[in-house]
Parts: sequence; structure tokens; C-alpha cells
Amino acid sequence: MPESAKQNLVLYGKITKRHGLHGEVKVFAFGGHPETLSGVGKVYVEVPDRKEPRRFDLSQVKIQKNVAIVKLKDIDTPEAADALKNSHVLVEKNDLQPPGEDEYYWADLIGLRVRTSHGDNIGEVKDLIDSGGYDILVIKSPERGREFLVPFVKRFVTAVDLDGSMVTVEPVEGLLE
Repeated sequence: MPESAKQNLVLYGKITKRHGLHGEVKVFAFGGHPETLSGVGKVYVEVPDRKEPRRFDLSQVKIQKNVAIVKLKDIDTPEAADALKNSHVLVEKNDLQPPGEDEYYWADLIGLRVRTSHGDNIGEVKDLIDSGGYDILVIKSPERGREFLVPFVKRFVTAVDLDGSMVTVEPVEGLLE
């Protein structure tokens, strides 16, 4: 896969388990909107033992509760579906609706520097966690020799500047200790 294509991929979610007997899989959407897969014709799956994500055309997408049930073309057995369990699902950014106001793709947040509203450097966003109700920033702080978990809500995250590669957090007591 060309480097430019890889840069256009956005981490969408994770295959949690198979569904049924015909190779369908359940996909948990990290952003909490599984219905967005309905408008996507293809996904990329980080298949174990492969360097590059594998492209799959989508034959069918059904939404059930908070997950998408997806039929990947060429995955036709329960065993083939089981082999994809816990694999990350990526989509091309231009296949998704642009994020709304105060919404961000996880891929755009990872790597941003983090500072407090007082200007103190904290570290860098290394990952995000979907807690069910809201996302949590995983911030690695080499200066402090640890990681911090900061809920991605307005009370704690006061600004996101994608152009300036910076996230600003409010140093509420206990948050960064």
C-alpha cells in the first residue's frame, strides 16, 4: 500500500467477534457511531501476521444496538471470521462524513502535544480509550515518567488546535498527579 494511502486511513473500530455462520463480524466503532459504516464500500483490517492492512469490500452492513454487523467479501466461514477477532478496522478518511464541531478523528489527536491552560508542558497524546460514555486521552509524559488519563470532555480539555498540534487541558486537582 502506498504511503499516501496509509496516511488517509483512519482507525474506525475493532472486530469484537463473529456473528452467525456466514462469516459476518461485529465491529465496535470507537467513535460511537456504527451507522457511519453504512455509507462505506470498503474497509481495511489489520490482519495478524501481515505488515499492511488488508482491504475488504463490504457486502452488507447492519446496525444492531451499538455495533455494526458487517459482511466482508471473501470471509465466508465462522473460522475465517474468528481469525479476525480483535483486529483493528480502518477506513479511508474521505469515505467518512467530516467530524462535527468539537469532534475529531482519533488519528488526528494522536501525536498532538499536551499542555495545561497555564502553559506547562505535559506530554503527547499516545492513544485514546473509548470508555462507553466519552473518550479518554492517554497522555505519555517523558518528563514525569508516566502516563495520564484525561477524559475528553470540555471540563478537562479546553482546546484542541490541530493546526498548532496542541491540546490544552485544565489542571483540575488530582487530574495530573
